[in-house]
Amino acid sequence: MKTYPATVGQLSVWRDIEKMPPGRSWEANLTFVWDLPPDAPAQEADVWRALARLALRHGSLRTRYVVDDAGMPRQWLCEDGEAGILEQIRQGTADVAERAGLEERELQRAIDVTRELPWRAWLLLDGPRPAQVLVIVNHMAADGAAALVMRDDFLRLLGGEELPAAPGPLEMALEQQEDGGGRLRTAERYWRRTLAAAPRLADGAGEPERVGATLHTGVPMPDAHEAAAKLGVSLASVLLTAYHRALRAATGEGTHLLFPMSSNRYDERNASLVTSLNQWVPLLVDLDPAEPFDAAAGRTHWKSFNALKNGVCSPDAIVAIRAEHADADPGYYYNPILAPPGFPSQDAPAPATVEWYEPARTTGPGFYLIARGLTSLDLILRVNRPGWDRPRVESFLHAIAGELSPIGVAQPAAMLT
Repeated sequence: MKTYPATVGQLSVWRDIEKMPPGRSWEANLTFVWDLPPDAPAQEADVWRALARLALRHGSLRTRYVVDDAGMPRQWLCEDGEAGILEQIRQGTADVAERAGLEERELQRAIDVTRELPWRAWLLLDGPRPAQVLVIVNHMAADGAAALVMRDDFLRLLGGEELPAAPGPLEMALEQQEDGGGRLRTAERYWRRTLAAAPRLADGAGEPERVGATLHTGVPMPDAHEAAAKLGVSLASVLLTAYHRALRAATGEGTHLLFPMSSNRYDERNASLVTSLNQWVPLLVDLDPAEPFDAAAGRTHWKSFNALKNGVCSPDAIVAIRAEHADADPGYYYNPILAPPGFPSQDAPAPATVEWYEPARTTGPGFYLIARGLTSLDLILRVNRPGWDRPRVESFLHAIAGELSPIGVAQPAAMLT
């Protein structure tokens, strides 16, 4: 059995899984629902065949992992053909009305990537006709950007296109080994400089309280991108600027250690790679509250651009660097998962509202903002940090809505509670 080293991205996810409490390894799962177009083939067999061919195209979807004597995961590519792959990933069919319960149950069913392929699928039927596909994938195999590639390739395969095998994490791992580690050492130096200058850890106030909320901005994605373009920066940078300014209003602190997520997909070769490339990058932001938003957004854009150049860093080195700066503030995390400009939307503008929920996950960042936008823009906040109860979270949400509304990236609030 021939195995290959893991990529830096795969190792990062592996280390996160190792830290999950017993019985919580399912938190490494991601779920997606893909709508089938009205003109898609009506036979279940056609959908299953397209899913199997998707795994034949992308090696990460047929990769298991073997742990070596040093505790490092190594890639093992499953060479089963279409029928063998389908036997492993196909879970069955269900009615579309059962989607919510099925999705919740399947999310919390762990995938052991050392014993099984890192994803599974259910076919959801509307009467006799396939209507949707529910996909559960372990984060070792894909991140949010990779899931979009998976969906697009699946639809192309379902439509009858012939897609060859694509480059995957196996090739990337070999390239990273040949690099000699120069890029990794540069990223390590950046981490050390940033954490050394970061605010120091504040005393916690009591036990952390798990709070979850989604700010539905009410803004269709084309409108949000148009508003960002008027400021001359990306929508991700606009939201990062509003994030910092809202934190400043909610905390009274001037400097914040932010951790934007780097997709590490800035070159054409990696843009369509199906694997987990995401890594956090530390970024210190200290904006003048009196500075106009457009000027602040421009400065934040270029600061984050320079930070994201260090988006590939050994997770083991990061652990050591964090230990050297154990008194550094834990920081505030940010992950933009946004459809690109030009992606169509039929949504109409709507008043901004907030929906509260209880987070299911117990691991991961203690203060985590996800900007999610496919047709309309939502800001999903998950907090598990001392001193941040629901009233304080509500204050933060009011602050971020107040930053975004005047520039057209959030509708005026009709009801934020």
